[in-house]
Amino acid sequence: MQARTAIQSYLGILERSGASRSTRRQREWALNQALTAAALHRIHGDVPTEEQVRDTLPEQVFAAGQRIDVTEIIGEDFAGWFLPWAATGILAQTQGAARSQAASRARAAALRALALAQGSTPITHTEPAVQLRTPTPMNARALRQVAFGLVAIDPPSKAAIRLSAMLAIMITTPLRPIDLCDMTLEDVRIGTDGSVSIPALPLPPDVPAPAGYTGRALMEPALGHLLESWIETRQILVSKLQGSAPKTLWVSVRASPTDDGTIRPAGLPLHPRGLERSYVGQAKNFNAELRAGSRGSLPLGRDGVPVSHLPLSFDHLRRSLLTLEEGAQVPLSGPGR
Repeated sequence: MQARTAIQSYLGILERSGASRSTRRQREWALNQALTAAALHRIHGDVPTEEQVRDTLPEQVFAAGQRIDVTEIIGEDFAGWFLPWAATGILAQTQGAARSQAASRARAAALRALALAQGSTPITHTEPAVQLRTPTPMNARALRQVAFGLVAIDPPSKAAIRLSAMLAIMITTPLRPIDLCDMTLEDVRIGTDGSVSIPALPLPPDVPAPAGYTGRALMEPALGHLLESWIETRQILVSKLQGSAPKTLWVSVRASPTDDGTIRPAGLPLHPRGLERSYVGQAKNFNAELRAGSRGSLPLGRDGVPVSHLPLSFDHLRRSLLTLEEGAQVPLSGPGR
């Protein structure tokens, strides 16, 4: 039976049994979250990231939800990833919402009740705690080596130049993919002395700006050169477009087909989902080269913990940089252009 139909049937049974309005609303909320999660999983082929949740269109989620069978959301496998994932508040409409133990209990209870209504064995998961992937030992020192290593091949690919510039920005101020994709050429300021500054990591809304805070971050000279190299490459890409060139800093490096069969040329604005996909693809290739020994080992991370790979998620990389403090000063010098 289609999951959406099964949910509506169960809610009808709940109402006829005399359940309170608050209980019915809670069950409806929890089961709709489960259906949304299953649809996102089907669209992306894995547990959805925060960026994927944010960037997937509602009509895509609805269409995918129409193809979900109820058995897909009442089993142990689904509950095993959905309950801890939803407990992070990733589907909440407002920041910080739906992360309580009460919300976790409500989701688990709703899945058990729906399973019973379908005559299936209910799940055993209860009240899952928030579980996020542990940040890696990745630090700015190791990420510098990756950024410069990407463009060490002569000539480097356009995608490698773009990623090296993104990593240079992440070393300076760990931004989210959506923040990166919102950047424009005007956000990059190159001084007469060759200095390069970019927007700083946004402050939380409840944190007052410290003294001297300008909202800008100054890049190290060598990292600034990586960004300038991308700007030069970007100019070549957008110069081939017809009409007005996009103002966004990050653009696609190759043509790509759309769902209707038309071809999107290179040089068009890059969106968060495309940024994440591109990063994951290049990170997998880089990690494979590390394992094969065709690239030198990365420097040690914090407390001497080996850094053996690039995280396979831009958000995971960002959290690693935010969470793990540097064990020593990062040198301000670096490879030249």
